[in-house]
Amino acid sequence: MLQHFSTRVLPAGLEFLAELSFDLRWTYNHRADELFKALDPYLWELTHNPYLIIETVSLDHCNNLAKDETFINNLNNIKEEWMKFDSSTTWFAKNYPDTKIKNIAYFSMEFGIDESLPLYAGGLGILAGDYLKTAEDLGVPVIGIGLLYQKGYFHQIVDSSGMQNEVYPYNDPHSLPIAPLRGNSGEWLRIALTLPERTITLRVWFAKIGNTQLFFLDSNDPVNLPIDRGITGDLYESGKEIRLIQEMILGIGGFKLLKILKIDFNLCHMNEGHAAFVVLERIYDWMITNNCGNFYEALASTRAGNIFTTHTPIAAGFDLFDPSLIYHYLSHYITRCNITVENFINLGKKNPGADNNEPFNMAYLAIRGSNFVNAVSKIHQSVSKDLFSDLFDRWPIDEIPVDYITNGIHTPTWISEESNKFWTKYCDGLPEHKKFSTENSKFILKVSDSDIWDFEMKNRLYMINEIQKHMNKMQVCCNLTQKPSFLDPNALYIGLARRFTEYKRLNLLLNDKNRLRNILTNTNYPVRILIGGKAHPSDAKGKEHIKEWIEFASEPELNDKIFFLLDYDMDIAQKLTGGIDLWLNCMKRPLEASGTSGMKILSNGGLNCSILDGWWGEAYNENVGWAIGGKSETVQYFNDNKADSEALYGLLENTIIPEFFNRDKNGIPAKWVQKIKQSMATLTPSFSTYRMMKEYIEKAYIPMSENYAKRNENGGKIALEIVEWGNKLNENWKGIHFANPSFEKINTIYNVKCTIWLGIIEPETVKVQLYTILNGKPLITDMKINKSITGAINGFIYEAQVTAEVPPNDYTIRVIPYHPDAVAPLEFSQILWQK
Repeated sequence: MLQHFSTRVLPAGLEFLAELSFDLRWTYNHRADELFKALDPYLWELTHNPYLIIETVSLDHCNNLAKDETFINNLNNIKEEWMKFDSSTTWFAKNYPDTKIKNIAYFSMEFGIDESLPLYAGGLGILAGDYLKTAEDLGVPVIGIGLLYQKGYFHQIVDSSGMQNEVYPYNDPHSLPIAPLRGNSGEWLRIALTLPERTITLRVWFAKIGNTQLFFLDSNDPVNLPIDRGITGDLYESGKEIRLIQEMILGIGGFKLLKILKIDFNLCHMNEGHAAFVVLERIYDWMITNNCGNFYEALASTRAGNIFTTHTPIAAGFDLFDPSLIYHYLSHYITRCNITVENFINLGKKNPGADNNEPFNMAYLAIRGSNFVNAVSKIHQSVSKDLFSDLFDRWPIDEIPVDYITNGIHTPTWISEESNKFWTKYCDGLPEHKKFSTENSKFILKVSDSDIWDFEMKNRLYMINEIQKHMNKMQVCCNLTQKPSFLDPNALYIGLARRFTEYKRLNLLLNDKNRLRNILTNTNYPVRILIGGKAHPSDAKGKEHIKEWIEFASEPELNDKIFFLLDYDMDIAQKLTGGIDLWLNCMKRPLEASGTSGMKILSNGGLNCSILDGWWGEAYNENVGWAIGGKSETVQYFNDNKADSEALYGLLENTIIPEFFNRDKNGIPAKWVQKIKQSMATLTPSFSTYRMMKEYIEKAYIPMSENYAKRNENGGKIALEIVEWGNKLNENWKGIHFANPSFEKINTIYNVKCTIWLGIIEPETVKVQLYTILNGKPLITDMKINKSITGAINGFIYEAQVTAEVPPNDYTIRVIPYHPDAVAPLEFSQILWQK
């Protein structure tokens, strides 16, 4: 089924080129770039799509290359390297030989593997692409599920006023490095998805990153109605109905595909709430497989194998649907699971049953269908706990069940060619995940300042050359007046490239244009600013920010100081992050869930200057970069444009720029180079997807695969026990009541006793705890049964010893649910406080 057939017959000795062009491992192999460039330099420069090049290169040129000894040697070296990797024992197999993990199905609305496969819009997709590449490098058994968009990532142009316009070229699947997925008889595999009054078919395509598979579902099938062929037309369709169907395709269609392919998997990882309908389809499949008619038993069985990662810092960022749309499009899928539509909709509501007009929240469904929920940075964990606190009424914010695993980047994808040579010089022979490890990265601290500065200058020169080529190309298509020939190789280059939206504040530097103008026109300290990024087509403010920068850059005295990099994509991002000196992030705190753009400069020797939010809140210390505004407990301070811009200008004028230009007798900025060394050595391994993937394995995948196996033994016996346990608690929770506790002080401790009547709830199904705050942190002490109350049903005197540092009035007693195999409060969120 997973065979790819090229239409080209290549000369003897070049056959591996066809396989190489289809295997997306080439996207992070610099030597492969040189091979494809040799095939067609012009087409390579335009498309960076080797699959297209292989299909169009002339046979005469191929015959010539087949006689080129250097070309053949380089091709064979890559082939041997890949064959050696494919035949070796992977890191995952070595470290987890007895794992219960089978396969991990990873569902995402977008995947940013490379600009030659433009099925991504921003950070979520880039993260998903980096995640799959890391899975391949480490040998983690992951399968990607996404959608094939006919338009996908838009191209950006600007009009004469500087206003962004969007161009959506058609993604011809036959020119992309993907292939139809075919059945055993050679037929194109199709998935059926039932919609009201009709069924649509979804064609299946596949791509590969080595042994890691990525499947795409596509509604653009000639057998569908014209309106249905366009369902997968636009990435992040703004219309609610089409968006809902897209998410049905991802979750329901994606799960169906895995079952049809008979892939043995036990974990489903939802990369954001878009994929949450996999919860529903997985429940239905479990009910059929186990001949079970109990929706909640199936939910308890399957959620043990579901992981939900949220990347969203604000409630408005979650996908919301009117309940009437859920009724219309999903009634068939819901009622076959032996549950009413109303009860299913309650899984996506903050207040189940309380408000019929409350929209259905995909993130809420994902949480209630998972047993592991994580944010993507430590700060984002706190933000997410607050966002989801309403689902866990009366639980302390610290105990809202959201873990965190900070995002990372796939270093081999984002390392520049010069940087790769530098790292390889000291780490030759090591696999990528070891080359960029914490232990190995320490070598950088011993490298001479002159070698560091030499490699940094080479990176800057390469970046300048690539930026000039990009701007020349854009000048032709957009009739730009700016001349890229003024890029000074001795200047300090500041990068500012993100999605243009209000909270990212890419225009913060423009808050005092006179002050910025003075910085840029100081001939003693030449500074250049390189800006890139797109605004969402419907984001008017984001577009205005782009226009403001273009207008400012067009001033005669700034025309050679600020450069706007049109049509910013993965390719130009790799060139920019590969050679930039300083990376700016000016977002409003705490609205940066993680952010990864600043991570991409680490292995290349760039330094960060950022608001302390997202990943930089964990990474920052004064030895590795700069913080805008410093640390503060007051979020409002960081959202003050005037205060933040003042702090940024001050940093640039008084610290950053002087430090860059303060040279020793050898012409080296010694303090700057020391920061480069510390940043490269300590942050590169800490903010890579190798570290991230290992955390997912340890925190989520291994414990969840074990719990999933346990819950599904004997036809889901434990899952049924958990459902019955929860039902009994729900029905009788209001019957619990307390007497006032007594506190007896003995030296430095209190002996605390409290009488509690549990009604018909058994004592082993709950925990009774003393709760207080000590030194700003919760102090929780389990109370034990001292004795039963004569004549009472489940009436007990509970007892515990606690510190007398806290006065009795600051203690309270609570009852929470307890089951050895359940995850509370995710699965059962009742809690009862004595006061």
